[in-house]
Amino acid sequence: MTKSEIRSYLKRRRNDMPISLRRDCSKKIQDRLYSLNEFRECKELFTYISFGSEVDTYDIIKKSLEMNKKVFVPKVEGNDLCFYEIEGLDMGLIRSKFGILEPESKRHNKFDILNEAESDGSKRIMLLPGLAFDKQGNRIGYGAGYYDRYLNKIKHRGWIKLALAYDFQVMERLTVSEHDIPADYIITEKDFIICKEYLE
Repeated sequence: MTKSEIRSYLKRRRNDMPISLRRDCSKKIQDRLYSLNEFRECKELFTYISFGSEVDTYDIIKKSLEMNKKVFVPKVEGNDLCFYEIEGLDMGLIRSKFGILEPESKRHNKFDILNEAESDGSKRIMLLPGLAFDKQGNRIGYGAGYYDRYLNKIKHRGWIKLALAYDFQVMERLTVSEHDIPADYIITEKDFIICKEYLE
């Protein structure tokens, strides 16, 4: 299948999941995440705000804030993805033209990736959305390339890149560009995948 066919197939399959099943799978994925030392020890969480049939991140955001982590969520600005710190899901968020919740830039502090403080990169986790993944950590997103461009900016900084997906979204092997940055781990409702163990 082409990338376009993979996107269409998995988006349709994800949308066809009964709501009760999506909630159950999301809860199992969240619990796996919460059990990780990497999650418990991270100081800053960079996460998408789930939309439609994506693995739910609302509970993850609330839990992280309760644990006194700094939480940053994305906003598309021109051709770039930027992250802003939020203090909750009930303030300063508006719907983008795609219907996705984004932070209002004037009400939140922007993460300055060019002048970030030198710190232990492992204290930062980036949760990755996507439509398809393979066990090597490769991903197919929604086609705009926002995350790919951002990941290339942080690729040498030691952030933990963690994908959340339903089990059927993990495919045998994806064809990707040499510039694509793979995830370090993938969490599904059935498995915790350490991607480096599958690299040839």
